[in-house]
Amino acid sequence: MNLVKSKDRVADHGEVFTPAWLVDAMLDLVKDETERIDSRFLEPACGSGNFLVPVLRRKLAAVELKYAKSDFERRHYAILGLMCIYGIELLADNIAECRANLLEVFAEYLGLTASDELQWTPLSRPKSCYPSLLFRRGLRGSDAIHLSRGAVVQGLV
Repeated sequence: MNLVKSKDRVADHGEVFTPAWLVDAMLDLVKDETERIDSRFLEPACGSGNFLVPVLRRKLAAVELKYAKSDFERRHYAILGLMCIYGIELLADNIAECRANLLEVFAEYLGLTASDELQWTPLSRPKSCYPSLLFRRGLRGSDAIHLSRGAVVQGLV
């Protein structure tokens, strides 16, 4: 992975990506929290998800260890793990890349394929209490991930 997309982006936004080895070392410092399914993580400059994707992977590994025997609980706690991950990002292309990276890990874990219709669907009115996965300045409204198996993750903005 390149640590810099362009010199202009570094100058304009201070965008420099954290290498995977450093992300892993930093997450190991809070290992217990990364493996707790309901612990919340906020990445204030999430970029393409260099921190959020490994956190999600660790949470899903914890789900697998604790709930592998029950498909319902496995899916339920996988969604909870995803809902406890938050990111803030200013650049729209990074938001799209981060969402795609998180969705890829999440769909792979649940064994979803294109025929399962994992998609972004805008919600007209968000529910009262929900976490937000990604924020972008000037963006309003919310999205939800709809899974054909009946699960819904709300609050993806």
